[in-house]
Amino acid sequence: MTVIARPELPKDATPLTQVERRAIALAALGHSSTEITGKLAEEMHRIPATGLGSVWAGAAPKLGAERCRPQGRQPELVFRARVHRILDVPDPEDAGSLPPDALDYVQALARGRTLKQYALDDLGVQVWEVDQLAKQTRKLLGGAPTQASMVYRALPQLLRTVQPPVQDVGTDLVPVTRPSPIVVTLQTELPCDISAVRAARWWTRTIFPALRWAGPIVQAVEMVARLVDNAVRHGMPGHAETQTLLLRTAVTVAGDLITDVSDLNPSFPDFDAAARGERGRGLSHVARLGARVTWFLHHDGPGKTVRAVLPPGEVDL
Repeated sequence: MTVIARPELPKDATPLTQVERRAIALAALGHSSTEITGKLAEEMHRIPATGLGSVWAGAAPKLGAERCRPQGRQPELVFRARVHRILDVPDPEDAGSLPPDALDYVQALARGRTLKQYALDDLGVQVWEVDQLAKQTRKLLGGAPTQASMVYRALPQLLRTVQPPVQDVGTDLVPVTRPSPIVVTLQTELPCDISAVRAARWWTRTIFPALRWAGPIVQAVEMVARLVDNAVRHGMPGHAETQTLLLRTAVTVAGDLITDVSDLNPSFPDFDAAARGERGRGLSHVARLGARVTWFLHHDGPGKTVRAVLPPGEVDL
């Protein structure tokens, strides 16, 4: 197994812009350049006049990537953003151990190498001799549509090859999966103002007979209120008076209570810091109630969902 030297940020690097962060996140999810441009225009109502190339060119030096390799830039930026915990998508599920040759190929993409460079310069073979490896690796990674998405889907394994190690690998942006099948689910829309918190408390209390959840209702209501309050404060960029939040609750076969609060802000910078209470106390309070908190982007529209999963057992406060 090849070891990747941990990429470091330049000492004078400035933070990524919202457009740059969103573009890198969309690239990780497998969107093409055309799709990324369209989504940026739709969600943020702005895209540089010079096109998406200027977005990558602006993000590259901030993440310590070389300007001279534009073709390999997207996979490398996805990798570097995750290493430095500024990739605004949850970690994917581990696709399982890749064969050594497949892992070596994905590592090359993460280092900014193109398929041509990897074949000719790294392996000393013709490009066509590596085509089959590239196709097989794509298949092993669930049919990832782009090289950037291949790097993203291989992150659980790639991060284990980084030296010095990436701290807390897989613990901050964990894959959002349902622990067991859903038994019942209900949802409602809420206004994007402070009245939403009171409305969420009332609605949550009234639906518990229908949900038939066996856990502590007081903690559950408080969890929902905290999630909604957090979304009102941070999740609705611009023109909030014309927008709404979507609140969903569900109970699984295992008895877990799942609460989703969806808003129209696609970014969640420093999620793990917020969960630890270093940026407000909303999410850290939800975690202290016994809930597991994650978040994920919407694949069919702008925005994100913050999810909390609360087990049915009693909680010691």
